[in-house]
Amino acid sequence: MKKFLLSSWLKIMGIAAASGIAYENNQLILVSDTGNALYHYFIENDSLSVHSLDNKPIEHHQHKDHKYDLEALTIVDNTWYAFGSGSKPNRNTAFYFNKFSKYSTPMDLTDLYDEMKVFSELSEQDFNIEAALHHNDNWYFLNRGNGPENANYLFVIQGRNFTDDFNIYYFKFDLPPINDVSSGFSAATLHNNTLFFLATAEDEESTYDDGEIKGSMIGAIDLKKMKLLFTEKISDTHKFEGLTIVEQDKKKITFALCEDADDATNTESVVYKLEVELKSRVK
Repeated sequence: MKKFLLSSWLKIMGIAAASGIAYENNQLILVSDTGNALYHYFIENDSLSVHSLDNKPIEHHQHKDHKYDLEALTIVDNTWYAFGSGSKPNRNTAFYFNKFSKYSTPMDLTDLYDEMKVFSELSEQDFNIEAALHHNDNWYFLNRGNGPENANYLFVIQGRNFTDDFNIYYFKFDLPPINDVSSGFSAATLHNNTLFFLATAEDEESTYDDGEIKGSMIGAIDLKKMKLLFTEKISDTHKFEGLTIVEQDKKKITFALCEDADDATNTESVVYKLEVELKSRVK
């Protein structure tokens, strides 16, 4: 058992359903799975800048049948990457956004996602990317196991690009249920060679439809050994979908978490802090 402390930290007006979060220089970058926007929040002066990722008018609430379903956000050098989940054909788009020029470029990930499904023998009903990370020239994609097969897969993508020069490896992880409901990856971040992840449970076996929220857990994977190090339930009521590191030392890590409350009327996002004490097995 690891000790943890979960507390609310910030309320950000203007974000409907935060599904991805990153932190740098006392700033938060967020995306929502309901819109086409990238949100840039300045903590010190409580201000928010909003940018269109597809260079179209900003929509905070796109229709479910047409939304990009942006579920994964990560920072690589001076670029912020947002990835669609791939759970439907219209959700195969990613965007990379230069933080200096504020210019966004789309990427079509259809070929990559199709190859990931073929290689792992995942059906359309089981494919749902919820996190993407870059580490040591590899990309890591986490598939949320909220489909019929409960397929919590960690994909490793090696190569020069996502279109025609890549290799795919994958590893399956058996996660414990939360309140007697199967759990699935929902976010991830990196600390050295350890991948910390969030997993959530909903009482619905679908990558498309939302179900009753049953809670969230945090866990860790050793990327060198591809070994599950620990899991710990952190909530019975929250559906956490974003994870990033805010502070760290040898004894503990402080994460920032964002959540998707599955409420179409929501106009603000609550960001939480989670302090996790580390043991020697997590380095």
